[in-house]
Amino acid sequence: MIYTRLADTGHQLFAQAWELYKKSFPPEERRQLRTQKKIMNHRQYRFNIITAGDMFAGFILWWEFDNIRYIEHLATLPHLRGKGYGRRILERFVSESDKPVLLEVEHPADDISKRRIGFYRRSGFVLNQHEYSHPPYKKGGNYVSLALMTYPHAISNDDANRFCRECHPVIHEFVMNRS
Repeated sequence: MIYTRLADTGHQLFAQAWELYKKSFPPEERRQLRTQKKIMNHRQYRFNIITAGDMFAGFILWWEFDNIRYIEHLATLPHLRGKGYGRRILERFVSESDKPVLLEVEHPADDISKRRIGFYRRSGFVLNQHEYSHPPYKKGGNYVSLALMTYPHAISNDDANRFCRECHPVIHEFVMNRS
């Protein structure tokens, strides 16, 4: 698999990645295109598309911070799910740094969310029990109650609060400032 970092939305595979993004995440858990365009070349943000051979396979969208790496979105094409692509993407990602990794999942309320949590657990992630809400991706939107998963071990409540205090303003800068 080949990882390509996109720095703008003009890349030939961006449209395919954006369609997958819109189909894979509910509106309250994704950026609007105009905001996405503004963060593409942010020094801490990575919009990595994954290709297998000459085929677009998926993406991993993530942030690099001093003490943690945050996976904001990860998806593979529907017909590739269950074939090991997601597992290999995560294995490679966690092997590239010694920093802990944090991601968010929906609470285990239905079969899909339980399967997703199971997928991350099989990849070495731990479901944390902190109260957590993700800030809105659009002005006037609502916070979304999600659960935190971390690799390689659970994080303290203080560390979860520090992530919110220090990282959320960077991640949501263009939504909060309407730049």
